[in-house]
Amino acid sequence: MRQQPDENKILDKKCQSLLDEKGVRFAGVINNMGRQVAGGYKSTITPLVDEEDHKISLEHALEIQITKDLDESLGSIDSIITRRKKVIMITIPMENSSLLMSTELDSNAEKIVKTASKLFNVH
Repeated sequence: MRQQPDENKILDKKCQSLLDEKGVRFAGVINNMGRQVAGGYKSTITPLVDEEDHKISLEHALEIQITKDLDESLGSIDSIITRRKKVIMITIPMENSSLLMSTELDSNAEKIVKTASKLFNVH
């Protein structure tokens, strides 16, 4: 399902709101093919990856799709938190897309997940 331009503006505003949270570096909505449809980096942040390395978005989209096989027995995924050496990556599945965030290592990922879930009416 394709996002409508007005819907993208709403998603963009919600992503911008998340960037005000302590430690959030990036907040974006990606479709099921890993393409970013809204959001971006905090204006004071220098991205750690260049445009070509945004294949990571596809990785996160695929991870959500692959794990759906276990939804019936284990329940659906609320969020995926991946701690890397330089950042924490957070993925929250939504109806037809996913919210992808990167945060500083000292961030409270669980608190950010709760805030994002409320803001995007997920769960």
